[in-house]
Amino acid sequence: MEQSTLERVEQWRAAGLIDAATADRIRAWEAEHAPKHASRLGRFAFGFGGVLLGAGILLFVAANWYVLSPWGRFATVAATVALLHVAASFAQSRVPALATTLHAVGTAAFGGGVFLAGQTFNLAEHWPTGFLLWSLGAACGLWLLRDWPHVLWVALLVPLWLTAGWLVQGYGWGLDGPYALHVVGLLVLNVAYLAAVGEDRDSTWRRALSRLGAIVLVPVGAMLPFVRLGGWQGPPGEVLLPEPSATWLVTGWGVAILLPLLVGGWLRGRQAWPLLVAAAFAVVVGMLDTSTTTTRVFTHLLYFVACAALVWWGLRDAHRLRVNVGVLGFALTVLSFYYSSVFDKFGRALGLIGLGVLFIGGGWWLERTRRRLLSRIEGGAR
Repeated sequence: MEQSTLERVEQWRAAGLIDAATADRIRAWEAEHAPKHASRLGRFAFGFGGVLLGAGILLFVAANWYVLSPWGRFATVAATVALLHVAASFAQSRVPALATTLHAVGTAAFGGGVFLAGQTFNLAEHWPTGFLLWSLGAACGLWLLRDWPHVLWVALLVPLWLTAGWLVQGYGWGLDGPYALHVVGLLVLNVAYLAAVGEDRDSTWRRALSRLGAIVLVPVGAMLPFVRLGGWQGPPGEVLLPEPSATWLVTGWGVAILLPLLVGGWLRGRQAWPLLVAAAFAVVVGMLDTSTTTTRVFTHLLYFVACAALVWWGLRDAHRLRVNVGVLGFALTVLSFYYSSVFDKFGRALGLIGLGVLFIGGGWWLERTRRRLLSRIEGGAR
């Protein structure tokens, strides 16, 4: 039985809602019917083994790809996907963690099969459609299995499909002009993922989604200052394409802003209001031209404020991961400011000495501050 359930039973008993005998019966029933979880070592072995299994399947298929006929290739991929899910079904009653791993690898193999089938039969070269089909397969798996790996698959693949569909509309591979607005959407969406955990919202899939948001938020946040939403220059040496039509701009901004807000509202309800601040922050940073010293300093100040706000949000919700991400963002912002505005003012030797002092002194101070902040959180890690 989860610690949160034990705490609630004890709180009910202390408040007089149930007597001691009833509390003991609830604990006994929960202990008897609690799902059997694999040990931490077992989960690591299953997860790492699943990664190796998926890589091995891809390497085997790639090595024998040209030997097989088109229909042989399709049959091989389809049989692989089916075999993984069938094996997971047999393992469900005995080792649920192994079944979860095999189902997740099966969904990964399904995505590879979608793209390999498109290549084999020379289907339409609109590659975002492949991500759409993969997303639909992951959504079906989530509907049938209701497990946390498929929550992550859907959370990854749907934004990937939307981003890919936006990029193919023009010179979206750069970070200039409105075709870069997907970076804004990804930042706000991953903030919504990070905030999935809250009071009375601490299930396994929420914790997994929160960790996914933390992992993706760091590189997307580092990419955001290089976005130039206010200008449209196009790649050097290429013919400049016209700006997107008004319809495309409304659609793009609507998806980039409204979709993360809807996801956050579904995850947290009214407590998702900080996402509005995150969206405003992302748009303002994307509009700034960081080629000047003044705007660079202002951008760093905005990041300092954003990291402090993320720490405050984590403290308010007693969410350790949000505090840790805020502290990490603060450290990365300090390093970025040092490199962009301070390092070149000194010689190489003095610059490296300053960097070493910054790592040692700043790292010690940040770790001490982080521990002090985490000590204020009651209820342990979420």
